[in-house]
Amino acid sequence: MRSVVATQKGKAFSAVLRSTSTTIRPLSSVHLNTATPDLTPSNLNTKTGYIEKPLKALDMAAVRQIKAELMEVDANSDGRLDADELKQLLKKHSDVFTDREIVEIGELYYAAKAGGSVNFNNFIEAVDRVAQRSQASEGVPMGDRPLHFREGTQHPLGIGRDGVEFFNLGNPHGHYTDDELNVKLTHVKPKDTIDKMAYSAVRAVRVLFDAATGWKNDASKITAKNVLYRVIYLETIAAVPGMVAAIVRHFRSLRNMKADGGYLQLFLEEANNERMHLLTFVRMKDPNLLFRAAVILGQFGFGAAFTLAYIISPRFCHRFVGYVEEEACSTYTKIIKAIEIAPEGTELASWRTQAPPKIAVAYWKLGPDGTILDLMKAVRADEAEHRDVNHLVSGVKEGQINPLYDPESKLDLMLTKYVQAVMTRGKE
Repeated sequence: MRSVVATQKGKAFSAVLRSTSTTIRPLSSVHLNTATPDLTPSNLNTKTGYIEKPLKALDMAAVRQIKAELMEVDANSDGRLDADELKQLLKKHSDVFTDREIVEIGELYYAAKAGGSVNFNNFIEAVDRVAQRSQASEGVPMGDRPLHFREGTQHPLGIGRDGVEFFNLGNPHGHYTDDELNVKLTHVKPKDTIDKMAYSAVRAVRVLFDAATGWKNDASKITAKNVLYRVIYLETIAAVPGMVAAIVRHFRSLRNMKADGGYLQLFLEEANNERMHLLTFVRMKDPNLLFRAAVILGQFGFGAAFTLAYIISPRFCHRFVGYVEEEACSTYTKIIKAIEIAPEGTELASWRTQAPPKIAVAYWKLGPDGTILDLMKAVRADEAEHRDVNHLVSGVKEGQINPLYDPESKLDLMLTKYVQAVMTRGKE
């Protein structure tokens, strides 16, 4: 759908920088010309380069290595890098890029360039720019770092944004790291009237919902029956906001004959993710007719109210959902604790070893040893992602490209990983 941006929103970018220990060494600007260089050791040293602009971070050893790799994958010898050649370039660093990442980056690059290519010098310039920004970000908290490197000038790769309208850049669910599964309970403090209204509404709904479902906030008093009634009803409602947001934005895009900026795909994925939660839990308990009737009434009431609210103020609605997801994270944390401390012989205790429904194993990639406890941790990680995404979207300005799906963000992330790999290999 695994952050302008809070810490969680920059999760993908932060993960790359956390996972690499190589420091990109600085180099004073060097004078370059646009002629094709004779890249031989006798003609070059670490202070000389030959591309269109002075470099600010890469030394000549790195430039030579990048240039050599580009020439190796240049199938048609035109001095330009297209999508297929980019994939071949990344395959040279299979220890850094997975097969899935390579395919995704190739497709994104093709969409961003509308099937076109970029000359080698511009590619090296783009690599140098991410190296410079990575170097400048040392010591800066992750949450304060920008998600991408736009500086008011055209991106060296000449990236277009049409692809954001149809290319789904959402993170697949499953394969969560231990750090991602260890969800922290966070809270965004209300800053203005809209935030305070959203927070107050959520607190009121929480009180009513707790009473209606007989929920116990004491983990030692939670039962398996409490959990299943709670999560099944919760997920039938939780899947509504994402779909409403996508539908309203879809019709607005049609009506105004303008692009949406990549949000529609984001909210469709969110709605489907919540629906997968529901489809998993109903495999564990089949609700009775009275429960199903309550779901229908809840959908009609909440669905109509949320649709009207979204038309009036999308910002309020996304802040509202962000606070709802804060409560959801709290609920799943209590469920996880209840499972972990449940006395042996109880149904909750059996969830520590019991296999989850097959649909959950497939969707979250829980593996043959996955348990219902693992399932609950994965669902909580999903809710934490929705929490952070909705708080982020609530703060974006009208007309701003979705910062989570921005092609520049994704390709700059790729360049960051690539330059780290180049610099690491150069020291070996």
